[in-house]
Amino acid sequence: MQLRTILTLAVPSQTLASIGALALLASCQGGEETAPRAHELSLANADPAAFAAWHGGRGDEAAIYLQALDPAGRPDGSPRRISPPGFDAYEPDLIAVDGGLVVAWYGRDRESGRLQAWLAGLDLSGTRQWLVPLQDGGKAKNPVVRHMGEALHVAWLSQDDTGAMRVMHRRFGVDGRPLGAPRQIARADHDTWNLNAAVLGERFFVIYDAALDDGSDEARLAMVEGDDAKAITLTPPDGHASLYPDLQFGPDGTAALTWFDERDGNQEVYLQLFALRDGELSPISEARRITHGPAQSIGAYLTWNGPRLGLAWSDDDNGQRDIFLQTFDSKGKPLSPPRNLSQSAENSSVPAIRAYREGFLLAWNDYVMTEGGGHDTVTSSTAHFALSGRSE
Repeated sequence: MQLRTILTLAVPSQTLASIGALALLASCQGGEETAPRAHELSLANADPAAFAAWHGGRGDEAAIYLQALDPAGRPDGSPRRISPPGFDAYEPDLIAVDGGLVVAWYGRDRESGRLQAWLAGLDLSGTRQWLVPLQDGGKAKNPVVRHMGEALHVAWLSQDDTGAMRVMHRRFGVDGRPLGAPRQIARADHDTWNLNAAVLGERFFVIYDAALDDGSDEARLAMVEGDDAKAITLTPPDGHASLYPDLQFGPDGTAALTWFDERDGNQEVYLQLFALRDGELSPISEARRITHGPAQSIGAYLTWNGPRLGLAWSDDDNGQRDIFLQTFDSKGKPLSPPRNLSQSAENSSVPAIRAYREGFLLAWNDYVMTEGGGHDTVTSSTAHFALSGRSE
């Protein structure tokens, strides 16, 4: 695979002179230009353009921003804030729908402290067309959204007054009209921090990890078809945590599942293929270990582009955390060795990946933080993009 483009959206002030128009993305604070922070990036393919969303901002701001990308994957103009004031907003999930964009996120009300999840429709300029909450009451976080047929399917985590964590589902029209009430489709636990979603035909799938009755953190899947929903476990309850799974379907219906697992004594990225048979996902390959280094390999995400599968993750290969990309055929056979996409001296966080034209578009943030970790210790966090070409 030939890597065609690597781009930095926001960079430290000493390099601004070398990138021309991208200097518009920096601001002047305290007499020095600084880059706005970007965390947990999401991508949408609205061919011929693409878009990225993230949460962050300047200073202590926590808002959702939208950035347009041109057909070459380069930032096109300045990022635009799309979340309303009064909330600290986090972790957007962005998709392209019918000539526009839809984004889901959650936020904390600055007055009440309540967590609430939102769904918004945007035009391609980033102007908000509508905004709706996903539920009334309770605590809601980590929403994901997919377009299926004439409806938007949204899933999120909801916590009730007893502390029980549930996976919720609700349908909306593409104009934001609710098409039904929220409903529980699966159980989660207090250590479930992330959802991913996929569609195949008339089925909506939500993938996540949770420790349930079997006592083991495993990859769980909730399947929604019409009014029916059922939950299954995809990784065996072996006492070793299987965390942060992602699942996506190829054009022939093959499902690729990735996650990071501790079964071999270290957090490593795994890949396994499944087929949907009689309404059940059945494995059609053994779990393949993708990473083999001594460091923790985390944050794996994948997508299909035709019969090719792109898998991206964050790994510490040489003393700092970088982003890696590897491609596979429809049978899970590697088409290329892992390629390190990071080109900075900073640590690279979890990537997003989407099929784009003949290759794959990736986004992530490079960050610097003080000891202790957490967003409140981050001194800089900048968005980066990479565009890969077709495998040779």
